[in-house]
Amino acid sequence: MAFTNEAARGRIVRLLESEGFSPAGCFYAGADVIRTVHKLGSAAVICGFKLRDMTAGDLAMSLRGSAAVLAVTTPVYLDLIGGENLFKLATPVSRADFFASLELIRSFERNHLRPPVTRRRTDEQLLVERAKALLMDVNRMTESEAHRFLQKKSMDAGLRMAETAQLLIDSYKQA
Repeated sequence: MAFTNEAARGRIVRLLESEGFSPAGCFYAGADVIRTVHKLGSAAVICGFKLRDMTAGDLAMSLRGSAAVLAVTTPVYLDLIGGENLFKLATPVSRADFFASLELIRSFERNHLRPPVTRRRTDEQLLVERAKALLMDVNRMTESEAHRFLQKKSMDAGLRMAETAQLLIDSYKQA
């Protein structure tokens, strides 16, 4: 969420919280929004027309492919901005229109944006590294060959890479 107007931001936060939503952050500047969206992987952003460092249109362009942006402002300003991931809502706005717009951008996010990148948990990563080390040591594979081998076996078996790594490690223990 990004608004330079404190009163507008407070109204939107109260409105969201009344329906059980909690913003991941409240910002004044688009750069802060962009950083947060990149940390989250994707997002639905609600903002005013003008932020401290950019307009809602600039923000939408910067977040194309990773966030849907809902600009809530006067009708005059809405005519000045656009973008494939930018949705517009004119003020004053009714509660029903606000939540209908929010559902629209959440639907856009689910259907058109790339899913957030998930990092492999550390214990799973260590398991994969151990399995690759075994393959490199015992089978004289390079690191990239061992990695490709684990990937292929995982895909063929329909397992996560960490599960395949554990099976491989177990098979070497039995031998």
